[in-house]
Amino acid sequence: MSVVVISACAACILLSGCRTVLPASGKTEIVYWTGWSGHEFDVLQKLVDEYNNTHPDVHVRMLSVFGSYQKVRIAFAGGDTPDVCSAVWAEELAGYAMRGALTPLDGYLAKSGRSLDEWEPGIRDMVRYHDRTFGLLATVSGDFIVYNKKAFKERNLQPPTNLEEWARVNDTLTVRAKDGSYKTYGMRPNGLVLWAYIFGGHWFEPETGKITATHPKNVEALRFLQDFAKKNDIRRMEAFESTFGSMETTNGPFFVGKQLLLPTGPWIRQFLNRYAPKDLEVGAFPYPAPEGGRKMCSNISGSTWVIPAACKNKDEAWEFLEWMMRPEQNVRFCSQIGNGSGLTEVANMPVMTADPLMKLSAEISGGPNAFGPPQMPVWPAYQAAIARAEDQAVHGNHDPEVLLKQVEVKMERELKRVQREAVY
Repeated sequence: MSVVVISACAACILLSGCRTVLPASGKTEIVYWTGWSGHEFDVLQKLVDEYNNTHPDVHVRMLSVFGSYQKVRIAFAGGDTPDVCSAVWAEELAGYAMRGALTPLDGYLAKSGRSLDEWEPGIRDMVRYHDRTFGLLATVSGDFIVYNKKAFKERNLQPPTNLEEWARVNDTLTVRAKDGSYKTYGMRPNGLVLWAYIFGGHWFEPETGKITATHPKNVEALRFLQDFAKKNDIRRMEAFESTFGSMETTNGPFFVGKQLLLPTGPWIRQFLNRYAPKDLEVGAFPYPAPEGGRKMCSNISGSTWVIPAACKNKDEAWEFLEWMMRPEQNVRFCSQIGNGSGLTEVANMPVMTADPLMKLSAEISGGPNAFGPPQMPVWPAYQAAIARAEDQAVHGNHDPEVLLKQVEVKMERELKRVQREAVY
């Protein structure tokens, strides 16, 4: 047996990599890095302590690298990695896997009697690259929109069920002063990656390896965002948003009534409990889709648990990772931090569905229209290019189809370049 080590000293992050340490106890130590911090870290620490107490030959020490993700990338580049890491974003998984920086987990899953079928469908695609499993997710969340029930009642509004209804609701909730400045609004739709999925588009065809930025529904979604920005004077709207307080304070715009529709996820319950007025009543509905679009649609992502290829204690690392992914551990972690679970069994447990926000999130993330990051090694750069195209469309008069064609050409070239470096 061995020990999983999480260094407690952030300064040692690049020095305490995947090497065996032999303390006086004779235990083997294995390094574990996590991206969680604060309350989430404390909940995780209790589970790590339990693992240590029930596995006398293994000790896990944990380090939070929250806010230091560049150090994680440097560590992978230099081969000085931990044994287990849950600080790799799903968007980055394919890039690491392509370069041979991660350990395939399929053999370990089979040996332990586990199957990727235990996870939600959207996650299964998210953690695989070229038919190999390179990571597992403990948490996942389907996003939705929460609304202020009092504001809806005062205006005789009902939760919208499609995009046309949403537009009317959003207009009704919006109040502007005589000079055109905003006093309150519903929400500003943004995030082209998601809205393209809602409209019925997609960004990548894994079967053909083709980048599909110019999919007609992607173009339609960008036109929708552009038209909204023109109609509602994006500059004034952004000036209004500059007055918003943090959602992690009592001055959050949704809490003080400046914003009456809030795109969010199940974690909002923690913020509501801590910062919202006691009399604030909220409801929730899925992102609205246009006719022919995808209902109950959301992006899904999360911190991915991986075993780096440089790890010298892979069996011990897997033993710890697999224990953390068992339903009895996963439900405690997810329920206590207010996040949805990636395990279907856990997502449907009463403790996870008692809260209507958690229940809605689970229904969305477990449905057919939950989209994880495409497993392509250039997705982070692709996302950035999509965001730039969105910015140019909503702040200028650039043609959406031309902008997305530029993205497509650029990313096709980049994908060919990185594929020449591929190990897998």
